[in-house]
Amino acid sequence: MYPSVGLTWLGKGWKFLQNTTWINKLNVRAEYGLTGNTRFASTLGSFNYSTVPYQHLSTIVRTNVPNTTLKPEKNASLNLGIDLSVLRNRLNISFDYYNNQISDMISAMPLSSIYGSSAHYANIGKMENQGIELSVQASLVRTRDFEWIVGGNIAHTTSKIKSLGGEEQVILNYDNEVQMVHRVGESPYQYYGYQADGVFATQVEANEANLSNRTGVRYNAGDVRFVDQNGDNRIDDKDRVLLGSAAPSYFGGFYTQFKYKGFALSAEFSYSKDNMAYNAVRQQLESVSTTHNQSLAVVNRWSLDGEVTDIPRAVWNDPVGNSYFSSRWIEDASYLRMKNITLSYTFTKKLWNFFRAGTIYVTGENLFTATKYLGMEPEFSYSYTENIQGFDNAKLMQPKTVKVGVNLNF
Repeated sequence: MYPSVGLTWLGKGWKFLQNTTWINKLNVRAEYGLTGNTRFASTLGSFNYSTVPYQHLSTIVRTNVPNTTLKPEKNASLNLGIDLSVLRNRLNISFDYYNNQISDMISAMPLSSIYGSSAHYANIGKMENQGIELSVQASLVRTRDFEWIVGGNIAHTTSKIKSLGGEEQVILNYDNEVQMVHRVGESPYQYYGYQADGVFATQVEANEANLSNRTGVRYNAGDVRFVDQNGDNRIDDKDRVLLGSAAPSYFGGFYTQFKYKGFALSAEFSYSKDNMAYNAVRQQLESVSTTHNQSLAVVNRWSLDGEVTDIPRAVWNDPVGNSYFSSRWIEDASYLRMKNITLSYTFTKKLWNFFRAGTIYVTGENLFTATKYLGMEPEFSYSYTENIQGFDNAKLMQPKTVKVGVNLNF
């Protein structure tokens, strides 16, 4: 059972505000409720098997350690808000605050390699998620024949893991040695990798750093200079640090519309700030370690002692690990995008004694995007699952389109 309760105070109905002409609406809202999240794969709680080749034979092995006692995650949610309309509804403001306390959060648990299978999932986590959102719409100019409307919203949200069932952190592993981490006191799904600090321009620089990778191979001129976080002159898992997450600091959109008699011009924009993306495409196309196709960026790779660049040397099979999962592949995917712009004309008089009314319009979608992200598309979602929201695996980008249309009423 998941109970909830909500209250709304209609301020305009109170006696001392009834005669106030400049306030058209004043509502204060509060809601508290308990909900459950059952959107997790059923395979987490069942036995699963797959075929694996072993000495030229096809064998069947168990692929997981199931948890048959998994239960829905619980969410205790508090929402507070206020809606205000003034000046004959020409200015509308809405403000919301929410606080979600999540318990029994399902998370992967560390599992000994002796099990020979993937991670074990359990209801171990507690997390707090809170945020605010402000929405504003204003009719700046309103006459008999002309109106100019602007509006927009901005939202900020933060999440913090409060407990992981006694663990300080849980590391999630992916292909290409990519790691993400849940850490108590931090936001979930943080990229977890090495911090890159350029490329060794000369052999003298490399000798002074005196670094080697986890297998003992030394870094030389033309190799990536990774930050030795613990000062042991070895770049290994102990040097991994938090590299950010896909969650933005703030996001939202804004719009504007001009109306003059039957003509209308409207534009809508969306934006996101400080959302970090893992550019897996660049990791493949800038590795300079195989005979696979590479991007034009590798033309600027290091090739001579003293050359200053941010692309390491080309070495077969990358023995030193220049392509390790690191800040090289984590980019700021902040963007500002014009989602659509529409010019239209609406007529209400009969046309040719056949059409009663209609609208003629031309619309452009995704015509303009401002971003420093090097991938094809800063606004992407490779999967619905939360753990790979910021993974850019070359998902098809949103196309730029122009549409011309007519809506007719007979």
